Amino acid sequence: MRKKCIFLDRDGTINVYKGLISKIEDIELIGGAAEAIKFINESDYLCIVVSNQPGVAKNLCTLDEIWKINERLKELLKEKGAYLDDIFVCPHHPEKGYPDENPEFKINCICRKPNTGMIELASSKYDIDLSQSYIIGDSTIDIQTGINCGMTTILVKTGLAGMDKKFDVHSNYVADNLLAAVKLILKV
Repeated sequence: MRKKCIFLDRDGTINVYKGLISKIEDIELIGGAAEAIKFINESDYLCIVVSNQPGVAKNLCTLDEIWKINERLKELLKEKGAYLDDIFVCPHHPEKGYPDENPEFKINCICRKPNTGMIELASSKYDIDLSQSYIIGDSTIDIQTGINCGMTTILVKTGLAGMDKKFDVHSNYVADNLLAAVKLILKV
């Protein structure tokens, strides 16, 4: 039987939005985020993060530093009894012209949301039925990603709260935060 998944954006959804995070000490959980993820852990859904991390392309940090930041996120969640099944990141950014940018990562790729590469990779790795899955995020990019993948979408009012205006889209649901979104899905 194929698995179901709740895909989560990272910045502004799980952790406090502080622009492009490039330092471990910048990771701070949003209130209720660990509790929300713990509810997912106790359900029959996988919990996978899919996150654009253009700070690598903009040379604000290295790919190795991004993974250290993600490890810190996992530590903070573990301290509260929660865990992520996996994390997928896109370090690319297609727009050129940033000072000191890293040309190796300045590409238009299939993994950068709203493209579907990270979701497709996760789906293949874990045999996920996207039609039975959700994506929760704070931006119209996250909502467009979910639409592109045929998933149910939930916009949270934390982080950018959909005010990025990158795409003219409407989510299936809107929730105050990650905990409210997960409670909506799991009916807890």
